[in-house]
Amino acid sequence: MYILSQDKTRIYNMSGHIEGIGYEESKDYKQRKSENIRHTIQVFDGCAEEIAEFKTKEDCMLVIYAIFKGMEQDSKAVEIPTQEEMEKQKDLIKQLAEAGQEVAAGIEDLLKEMFNGEQAPSGHDGNVIADDGKLIAVR
Repeated sequence: MYILSQDKTRIYNMSGHIEGIGYEESKDYKQRKSENIRHTIQVFDGCAEEIAEFKTKEDCMLVIYAIFKGMEQDSKAVEIPTQEEMEKQKDLIKQLAEAGQEVAAGIEDLLKEMFNGEQAPSGHDGNVIADDGKLIAVR
């Protein structure tokens, strides 16, 4: 599998001489601010080479996991997202989660209408059960 670096200037062959890929947290001494932590992804081939930097450790870990899943599924190549692309992807995930909450609220309203505003019969585990015993919703 090939990995394209975040700045799109290098391609790494993971089936070649690369020994591994990992997360690295370090202080940014270039800007002389010891409180500024850098979150990077590095490849190892006898020495470490930085291939990406993100704002948080969580972003790095998501990308490393995506690379792992790509390798697991025999993908031919993986492109590491820029920080801006990562922010857009996180915004989309947040929007999907919010939409899911709206759908769940709509289902709850629909169930109330189905039972004419009455409390729906429920099992001891909080699942809504119809008269025929079939599960129709999970709370």
